[in-house]
This record gives sequence, structure tokens and C-alpha cells, in this order.
Amino acid sequence: MSSQLRVAALQLQAHDRPDFLERWPSIRRAVERSLAEKPDLLVLPEATIPGYVLGEQPVDAREVDSAVVELAAMARRFGSAILVGLVRIEEARRYNAALLIDRDGSLAGYADKIFLWHFDRRWFTQGERIEPIDSSLGKVGALVCADGRIPSIAATLVDRGARILAMPTAWVTSGRDPAALENLQADLLAFVRARENRVPFVAANKVGGEAGIARYCGKSAIVAADGSTLARASERTEERISATVDLGAAEPPVRVRALALPGRASSAAMPARRRVAIAYDAALPTERARRFLDAPDSVEDAWEIDDAALASPLALTEARLHGMRIFRCASDLERSWCERFARARCAELRCYGIVAHRPSEEIFAIDPEGTVLTASSAQQPIVAFAIDLARTENGELAPSSDALATLARVEGLAAKGSA
Repeated sequence: MSSQLRVAALQLQAHDRPDFLERWPSIRRAVERSLAEKPDLLVLPEATIPGYVLGEQPVDAREVDSAVVELAAMARRFGSAILVGLVRIEEARRYNAALLIDRDGSLAGYADKIFLWHFDRRWFTQGERIEPIDSSLGKVGALVCADGRIPSIAATLVDRGARILAMPTAWVTSGRDPAALENLQADLLAFVRARENRVPFVAANKVGGEAGIARYCGKSAIVAADGSTLARASERTEERISATVDLGAAEPPVRVRALALPGRASSAAMPARRRVAIAYDAALPTERARRFLDAPDSVEDAWEIDDAALASPLALTEARLHGMRIFRCASDLERSWCERFARARCAELRCYGIVAHRPSEEIFAIDPEGTVLTASSAQQPIVAFAIDLARTENGELAPSSDALATLARVEGLAAKGSA
């Protein structure tokens, strides 16, 4: 594998599954225009073939196979690899898969989506393995959409040799603000996945809506191994983005594991629901200050961690599976990355985080949604917030999409694959 790759992501207008055959010629033309720029790798969105919202009708395997044959011919003609999201049919099962077509038109391999999201589990079967795909480009770590919310999936791919992470995705927006198409992966986790694994990350998303029940946020991205943005698509327009990426190191990064954490504590003695007062200087929240703030309790049940654990995709995952529900970190990281890592950990692990940022002498707290609850300042060195550990027990990010259950399942899959 070369030390650099020219990669591209084709952000496509979404189509309803019954319209696939009518829509396919325009998709094919968009792929040809993208390949004419000679990328080493072109990534297409999740379930480009034949659609994401499958509904109740069976998928015609001939439609899928015919489209793959056409893509393979284009890959061979232009000498570019294509990673496309499609429905993979195996006997009576259907998988939401990423298929890698190599530069000579051969089928290099596939990755099936592991973390099925909301209604897609009605028609897809969960993936059963975590392995990078061998190709003429080297090992490609392919993952599909919500798999990017589980840090141990990407980490396992990199630990098994992947030097780039590539994701066909269908990032949906929360719908809270029609003018701002929010999505935690598009806005935060894609950048964290790259930096924590020290490999570039490319994601191709859709725009528009599908079947009246899914709206996509666009924002296809190419991210450098340091987490910086190399290329970024808009929220609403079909377009192609491209960049040259420096690949991750041939050797996987050294991982910090849960057993190496500086300290652990039990949460049994602390109330599940409480209001706490915190400050960078732990002596500041006196009994008088706590009384004024109506915040009489403490966070003595927090697991004490360091920056190495905060920046690791595995350390806090293992800790969470061993009972961690609150972590506390004294951090020397650059401020923006300190907050990004902390928000990512809380959101993906469904836990609370308290970070004392030493360079700024600021302290802030984050909830299980990855939202900053409160942050201190020179004018307000003592801040208070509520903890409700019931929020850490519920891993359901969408109906039938339990992140905590998936964390445990992925741990089993990773262990099985390394045996």
C-alpha cells in the first residue's frame, strides 16, 4: 500500500427503494464523473443499491447483481476501487453491507453492518465479523453508518491492519431544527474515530429524504489521521468531495486498556439521583456553597482516568462494560480536543464525564447524550449539575438500537476473531 491515497466520497440525493431502477442511470453517471478524476478509492452511501428503507417487499437480487456488474466494469475501466453500500443477500438473509470492488473490477470483500439502527433491523440481519478487507490498496477498514458509534469496531479494524477507515452511511438528522441538520457522527464522532485510531476516515452520506420517514444531513467528510477536516460536503446538495490522505502507520497504535486506568471506584454507596457542585479547585465547593447551590452531594463514585484513557477507543469501553458510569479526568489535552473526546465517550458509552482542564483551570461536565451540562469560568468557578444514573442504564439511542448491548456484543465478536 502506498503511503498516500487519493480518496473521494460521492454524496447522493436519496431515492425511495421502488424508484431505484429509474434512479440508477443518474447514479451511474455521477459515479463515472467521479471516477474520471482518478481517485484510488471512491466511497458511495449506505444502501445506494437499491435503497435503505426496504419495506416489506423482497429485494430482487438481479437488480443488485446487475448494478454491481456495472460498477465493477467502471472500476476496471478507470482503475479505481469503489466501496458501495448495498443489500447483500445470502440465502434467506439480507445484510446492510459495504462491498469493496477492487481496481481490476474484482470483488475484494464486504463488511456487514453490526449495529442495526431503528427500523433497519426489520429487514436486515446483524453482521457477525469485524475484519478489514484485503485489496490492491491494502487493508481497508469498512464499516456501515451506526457502526461508527461503537468505538471498538473501528479500533478492532485498525488493530487488524486497516490503515484507512471508510464508511458508506445514511446519517439521519435529529429533526430538532430543520435549518440545522444535526447528527452526532457527522458533527463529532467521525473526527474522533480518525484521531483516536491515527488513520484517515472517509464517509459518504445522502441528502434529502427517503420514504417519508428518514431525512439525511449530508456532510460527507474526508478526515485526516489527526482528526482535521480535509474535505466536507454541504448539508443539502448532491456533490463529490476528494482529498489526498496520508495513511495510518503500518503498526497499529498502542492501546490503553481498562486495567491500566489509574483508579476505580464503586458507585454502590452514592445516590443514583443527586445534584453535585464541582470546581477546578476541589476545596472551593464548601458546605455553605453547596447549600446555596442546592447541590449537597459529591462524585466520589467516578472512575479516575487520564488523558491516555480519554483518547483511547478501548479503555473506557472496557471500563463501561465493567460498571463505570461516571468518569473524572484531569486533562492536559488541547481544549477543543479535550472536550471532543469527553463528549464522544459520554455519548457512545452512555455515561457522565467530569473534566478538569489543567491549562485553563476550567472544569466541565457532560451527560450521557454527549451534551456539555455546565462549565466553569473565572466569574463562576463553582458550577452545579444533576446526575441521574438511570440515564446510564438505558442504552437505547433509537427504538431497538441499544448501544450498551452492542458494545458487549462487539467485545464478543472481537474476541472471537482474535482467538
